[in-house]
Amino acid sequence: MTGPARSHDDWAGAFFRDADRLDLPLLMSWFGPDIDLRLANVPPIAGREAVEATFAEFWSGIKGMRHVREQLVVDGDTAFQGSQVTYTRPDGGEVTMPVASHLRRDAGGTLDRLWIYIDLGPLYAG
Repeated sequence: MTGPARSHDDWAGAFFRDADRLDLPLLMSWFGPDIDLRLANVPPIAGREAVEATFAEFWSGIKGMRHVREQLVVDGDTAFQGSQVTYTRPDGGEVTMPVASHLRRDAGGTLDRLWIYIDLGPLYAG
């Protein structure tokens, strides 16, 4: 499944599968016009254009990404997922770290909130 899931299915899982493909147009299909992104300790990022630029910049510094879910809590259109995310650096090296994500869908089924709690320090360390 790609794009926003609209029924009571594993929409959070579908989102992370799509995100892990590093396909920017596919990822952007998940976001509504008022998307609110929080990523690590970066100031809040609002709106599709700014969010697209943020992911384009971040993904330009990695070769791959994959999430392994450890826990998921869903309440209607809100999901909290705890994962281990493995990033592949441009040199082929990998680093795995914990991440907690808060996702919320709007009435149209697109995300209006994606808050990602992660310490990206290990990704950039030697």
